[in-house]
Amino acid sequence: MRIRPSVVLALGIGYVLGARAGRDHYDAIMRQAREVRERPEVQSVAGVVSAQAGAIAQRVRTALGGSQDSDGTTFAASLGAHSSNGVGVHSH
Repeated sequence: MRIRPSVVLALGIGYVLGARAGRDHYDAIMRQAREVRERPEVQSVAGVVSAQAGAIAQRVRTALGGSQDSDGTTFAASLGAHSSNGVGVHSH
């Protein structure tokens, strides 16, 4: 299971605010965040954004896999062709 960046960000913000404000304030912040997250409007927008992000990611994957360099190799394939020191390795 992948951890979403928004989850990591929320946990980080919650930790920092909680550490600064004390446990009671942290609990209040997390309770408010949970209430906002559970609102139907927020869930609807999150669903739309998630679907759009998935579509954009698919287009990027298609573009990277389908574009070709001047030597005929695909851009995505050339990204994986690196030696152990990070320098690109191309055989012609």
